Amino acid sequence: MDHREEFGRLVRSPVVPLGEACLVVAAQLGHPEPIARGLSALEALTDDTAAAVGPDRADLDGIVHHLFTTVGFRGDADVYYDARNSMLPDVLRRRIGIPITLGIVLIEVAQRLDVVATGVGMPGHFLVGDGAAPTRWVDAFDRGRWLDARGAEQRFRAVHGEGATFDPAFLVPTPRPQVLARVLANLAGIYRGLGDPTRLLRSLELRSDIPGIGGAPRARVELAEAYASVGRIDAAIEVLDELSDRVDPRRREVVAARIAMLRAGLN
Repeated sequence: MDHREEFGRLVRSPVVPLGEACLVVAAQLGHPEPIARGLSALEALTDDTAAAVGPDRADLDGIVHHLFTTVGFRGDADVYYDARNSMLPDVLRRRIGIPITLGIVLIEVAQRLDVVATGVGMPGHFLVGDGAAPTRWVDAFDRGRWLDARGAEQRFRAVHGEGATFDPAFLVPTPRPQVLARVLANLAGIYRGLGDPTRLLRSLELRSDIPGIGGAPRARVELAEAYASVGRIDAAIEVLDELSDRVDPRRREVVAARIAMLRAGLN
């Protein structure tokens, strides 16, 4: 089974293993560290946390304190869009990342200690909730700072501006497949900016395998254009052909025109 097939299997699991899936993402994007080594690093971090907080007395407060105060995980405010900040093997090794990857580390360690922690995809700044219906949220980027609802709203406005509309639904837990889609969107943006069409395509291929997300019209168009950018015109046409059967008739002409342009390039 190749890495893409493995990712597809994991993302369809009843409970998606975020850590393992992120390690597979890194491998598919060319990271040299074996997936097994990354899983061992998560287990070692969990063992270290259990020893510090007591496996029978573990709670989220203790886990957060250990990871972000004792161990020293923190956000990279200097080079936020460094690809290493979105690669879980590098985050585990460097103890530096962005909100979502640091949050995934917290969620994975907590889960291994039978403590509930949920990913919360607040627009612009990923948080970790203290349960299935959170009443407090961890800002993993800010060295594990705890936020109440008001504090989370203030963090939202710090990102989007004081005039931005805040919806309390932003603080509801995000399904795990959507968390992975956000990781991949970050990576796709990085590789688009770096002018790396191969890794951009691989990121978008993985996103296309996420149920309920990869089939969205915009995602399919981005995938088709990524195929075209590396000369895989037949694959681009195949994606757009499938999409043309599903889109609104007003958009169908635009898709058909793009298909015709790609086919003309084959002649």
